[in-house]
Amino acid sequence: MFQVIGPDNQGPCPHCGITVRLTAEDPAHPRGKLTDASARVHVVVVNGRCPSCNRPVVLAHEYCMELVGSALRQGALLRSRVVWPGKTPVSKASSDVPIPVRSDFEEAAEVLPISEKASAALSRRCLQSVLREAGGTKSRDLADQIDEVLPKLPGYLQAQLDAVRNIGNFAAHPQKSRVTGEIIDVEPGEAEWNLEVLDLLFDFYYVQPKMAAVKRAALDKKLAEVGKPPMK
Repeated sequence: MFQVIGPDNQGPCPHCGITVRLTAEDPAHPRGKLTDASARVHVVVVNGRCPSCNRPVVLAHEYCMELVGSALRQGALLRSRVVWPGKTPVSKASSDVPIPVRSDFEEAAEVLPISEKASAALSRRCLQSVLREAGGTKSRDLADQIDEVLPKLPGYLQAQLDAVRNIGNFAAHPQKSRVTGEIIDVEPGEAEWNLEVLDLLFDFYYVQPKMAAVKRAALDKKLAEVGKPPMK
């Protein structure tokens, strides 16, 4: 979901989420180059446009500068990052997700580049709603709800959900568990992680069951056509 477009300018568009190879705005001069000789960092700026949604995207590829003889030359890639339109795409939840939950999730994703605190507050509240309504938890606090639902989840989801508390440092900020919608300080990567986990939970609780129900209905129809009873 929240991936960085690589040095080949290919990856998920931060606007629409479709995996594309960005096209240069000006094919003749697609890149601007900046070099910080003192820090020995060479930055290649790419002004691109998504061929899917046609929105602009600005990338920055940072390379280390290597001293070869008396000259500095571009060396290994340090990192690639999206400069515009911000940190993450505005993710759209599946239509199988209930509207109130989907609304909180999409608002949390949309506000993330502006305020990580607000995004995390919305995503915590959204997570609590999912665990209560889809996970069937009875506990009041988010941390307790996570404990209650973990044994019912597959292994790959258990680790991801449990990390919500660790990355968010619930031990130092217990109000994150008690008053999930409160806007308070966040840890690095916390807001993004909450959204990642919610996306996985949406698939587990809403998308996959809906797909299974559709397939079962189709199979029952075929069984009825040949005079056999539906699956139990």
